[in-house]
Amino acid sequence: MSSDKTDIPLLQTKLHKPPVVTDHLLRQQLLDHLNRHRQRPLTLVLAPAGYGKSTLVSYWLDTCGTPGGWISLDESDNDLRSFTAYLIAAVQRLFPGACRRTQIMINSPNLPPLKRLRSTLINELDQIESPCIIVLDDYHLIDETAVHDLMTELLKNTPQSLHLVIIGRRDPLLPISALRAKSLVTEIRTRDLCLNHLETAEFLRILLHQRIDSKIAAALREKTEGWITGLHLAAISLRRMDHPEPKLLEAHSEAHYVMEYLFDEAYARQSPVIRQYLLGCAILDRFCASLCEAVCLPETEMLSSKLTGGEYIAWLQKENLFLIPLDAENRWFRLHHLFRKLLLEQLTHRYNSEEINALHARASAWYADEGLITEAIRHALAAGDETGAAQLVVQNRLAVLDNEKWFVLEKWLSMLPDAIIRKQPELLMAQAWIHHYHYNYGFIPPILDAIGSLLHHQQAEDLLYGEIYYFKAVFCLSQGKDAESLTLLENSIERIPETQNFMRGSAELHFAIAAQMQGQKERAVHLLTDLLQNRQLGNARKVRVLYALVFVYILSGNLSVAFTLNQQLKTFAASINSTHYIARSSYFSGLIHYCRNELDLSLDHLGKGAELSGAVTTRLNVDCMAALALTYQAAHQTDKAGATLEHLAEFVRFLNNPALLNIVYSCKMHLSLMKEKASLSQGPVSKKKVLHEKTIYFFLEVPTLTHCRVLIEDGSEASLQEAENILLKLLRLCESQRNTFQMIFIMPFLALAYEKQSRRDKALTVLEEAVNMACPGGFVRPFVEAGPDLKTPLKQLAEKNVAVAYIGRILAAVAPTDRQTSSVALTLDGHLTNREYDILELLAKRLRNKEIAEKLFISAHTVNTHLKNIYRKLDAKSRIEAVARAKDLGLL
Repeated sequence: MSSDKTDIPLLQTKLHKPPVVTDHLLRQQLLDHLNRHRQRPLTLVLAPAGYGKSTLVSYWLDTCGTPGGWISLDESDNDLRSFTAYLIAAVQRLFPGACRRTQIMINSPNLPPLKRLRSTLINELDQIESPCIIVLDDYHLIDETAVHDLMTELLKNTPQSLHLVIIGRRDPLLPISALRAKSLVTEIRTRDLCLNHLETAEFLRILLHQRIDSKIAAALREKTEGWITGLHLAAISLRRMDHPEPKLLEAHSEAHYVMEYLFDEAYARQSPVIRQYLLGCAILDRFCASLCEAVCLPETEMLSSKLTGGEYIAWLQKENLFLIPLDAENRWFRLHHLFRKLLLEQLTHRYNSEEINALHARASAWYADEGLITEAIRHALAAGDETGAAQLVVQNRLAVLDNEKWFVLEKWLSMLPDAIIRKQPELLMAQAWIHHYHYNYGFIPPILDAIGSLLHHQQAEDLLYGEIYYFKAVFCLSQGKDAESLTLLENSIERIPETQNFMRGSAELHFAIAAQMQGQKERAVHLLTDLLQNRQLGNARKVRVLYALVFVYILSGNLSVAFTLNQQLKTFAASINSTHYIARSSYFSGLIHYCRNELDLSLDHLGKGAELSGAVTTRLNVDCMAALALTYQAAHQTDKAGATLEHLAEFVRFLNNPALLNIVYSCKMHLSLMKEKASLSQGPVSKKKVLHEKTIYFFLEVPTLTHCRVLIEDGSEASLQEAENILLKLLRLCESQRNTFQMIFIMPFLALAYEKQSRRDKALTVLEEAVNMACPGGFVRPFVEAGPDLKTPLKQLAEKNVAVAYIGRILAAVAPTDRQTSSVALTLDGHLTNREYDILELLAKRLRNKEIAEKLFISAHTVNTHLKNIYRKLDAKSRIEAVARAKDLGLL
C-alpha cells in the first residue's frame, strides 16, 4: 500500500478513483454541465452523503477525454505535509517527474514556510502544459487552516492546464463567493443530484433487474426525495419481498426507516459469520481479505462455519452492498460511508466496549505486522490501549531515526497522550532527538533529567545510556566544553551498537569535532578513515563518515582536502539518492567557493543547497540561506540578496526560535555593511546586544563578529576599543578550539581595528599571521570583507616578501580596478584562480593530466583548459617551465 515515490508513507489505495460499474445510471444532463464548464479552474460537487457525488465525477473522468488524478481524503490528511504529499502523488501519476522541488520540501524534516511551499507548488504545476483534472474527494474532512490557505492560493493562481474538482458534504473554507462572482466555479449541489421520477424508476430497474410499478417508484422517490442511497437500501429490501412492504411506501415515513428495515429484515437473515464480518469490519476505514480475517476470525473465536475474508468480500460484491474497490488489483476496498455508519451504529448496540476494543486491538496487530505503524497506533488508541500504542512507537523509533524521517516520529508522538510519553524513557528520548534536529537545545536538558529519574526505577539497555551520553556531549560542545564532550562521546560510541547507523554516525561526527577542538585532529581523521576502509560499512553510515571528514577539514582551514572529500561526498550521496547529504555537500561546496571568493561557483552550489535546505538540520539550513544572501550581495546582486534574506526571515519566524532570529537580524546588518549603508541605529543589532558564542563552527553568519564589524564601521575610539576586546576574546575562543576557519575570518577584522586606531605594527603582526594561516586553504573572502583599509598593510607585507603572490590575489579581489595592485602581483597576467593553484600544485608533484582530473573530480578536457590559462598567466610554454616560474614567483 505504500508508495515508492516519496519518503512519506502514502496509501496508494487513496489515489485510485472509484470504479464505475458497467450497469449504472447514466446522468447525461449533469455530465453535459460538467463538460460545458471544463475551462473553469474549479468544480464543486457538494451534497450530503449518499447522493452519488463520487460516482458522477468518476464516470465523468472516464468519459471527458482529459487525464485525471484522484485523492480520497480522510481525517489523517488534516496535515499540510500529508495533504501536499497526496496532491503531488496524484499529479505524478499523470506526469512522472512533476513537482520535484515541492516534493523535496514536503519530504524534508523541516517544512518551509507556507508562502514558499505554495509558491513553489504553483510554479511547478504551471510548468505542466497538458490539461489535467485533479479530484479531491471528501474535502469536508479537512479543517486544517494551512491546507485551506494552500488551496486558496492555488485557486487564486490556478495554472491554465489544471482543473480542480472538490467533492464534499458542505461548502469548503475557500473563496467560493469570489470565484462565483467571476464565473470561475461550476457547482453541482444536492438539488442537482436528487433523482427525478424517471431517473428513480430507471435506477430501481437497474438494481432489481426488472421494471417496477410506476406508483411504487413514485412513492419511493417522494419518500426519499431522490436520495440515491435511500433508494438503494430500499431496493435491497424490495429484492427480498414478493410484494413491497406497505410501510416503505408511506409518505410520512422517514428515509432512515429504510436503513432500520434493512437491518431488522435483511441483517437478521444472514449467517452468524456474515454478521460477524459485517460488524467487525465496520471499524476499518479500508480493508483487504487478510485484514478482515485478522479482525473478525481470531484463532480463539473461530466459527464452525468458517468464511474467508476473500469469500466475505465476494459476498458483498454479489449482494451489491455498497462495496467500493480502492485499487486496480481488487485487493483493497471500503464501504460506502453511510452504510459503514449504519454498521457502526449496530456495532455499538450489539457489542460491548470490551468486544469493540478487541476488534481494534486485532486490527492494530495486523497493521503492525504489515509495517503500517501509523494505522497500528491509531487502532491501538481506539482500543484504549495507550501503553500498546506507546510501545509501537518505542519499537519503531530507531528505524525511523535511521532513515532521518523526523516528521514521522513527530507525528507518532503527537498521537500519544503526554502522560504516557512522560512515563517512557524511549519516548522522551524521541522528543530529545526531535528538539536536537530543530536546534531547540534548551528543551533537551530537562528531558534528560526526566529520563534519568525514570532510569532510577527501571533498567535500560546500553543504547539508551549511549543516547544520554551523546546529548550531554552535544550540550557540552555547544557550551565550549570540548574536553568533557570528548569523554562523553567516547562513552556514547561504546554503548551505541554498530547497527544504529544514524545514532552511531551522529556520535562519530561529534567525536571528530570534539577531537579537532581538543587538538586531536589526527585521531579523528584516523577513526573516520579506518571506518571508510571497512567493507562492511553500510551506505547510510559511510555517507555520514564522509560528511564528518569534510566537517573536520573545513574547521581546520584545509579547504583543499575538504574540497576533494566533499566531491566524494557529493558523488556518493547522489549514488545512494540521499537528499540529506546532497544538500549538505552543496552547502559545503558553496561555503568553500565563497571563502575563495569564487562567487559564481558559490552561488551555484548554495542555490542548490537552498533548494534542498529543508533536508538538512535547522542550523545548517539557516546558515545556507544566510550564506546565499551574503554571496548575492558580494556579487552585487542586491535584489536577490534581499529576497533571500526575506526567505530566511520568513523561515525563522515560522520556527519561532529566538536564537535563530538573532542570526537573521545579524545577517541583515551584515548585508547593510556590505552595501556601505550601515548605521549603528539600524535594526536590533546594536552596541548593547552581543551574543558571546561558545562554539561557532564554520558558520558564515556569526552575530558577534557582525557586531564587531558594526563597531569598526562606527570608527569612534570607544567603538574600536570595544571591537578589539570582543575580537580578541572571540579569537582566543577559536584558538582554544582549533577553529582555524573562524580565526581566518576574525583576524583581518582585528587587524582592521588596529589599523583604524593607527596601531600599524599590531595590524601587521595580526595580518601576517592571518595571511600565513589562510594561504594554504586559498581563503580570499575574509580579507575582501575587511575592506580596502587593509590594502596598505597588505602591500607592506608583500614588500617584506610575505606570501607575495597570495597577497596579490587578495589585493586583486579587494580592489580589482586598482592598477597599483598589478605590481604586487609580480607581473602575473591576471591572478590565478584557486582551481589553477590546485592544478599547479599537482603539476609540481609530477601528476599527469588524467591523474589530476581524478584527484580533482574534473574531466581531462577541463584540466587542459586550466593548463592553457596557467601557461598564459605565467608566460610559460611547458609543464616544467610553469612549475619553475611558479617557484620563482613564490607560488609554490
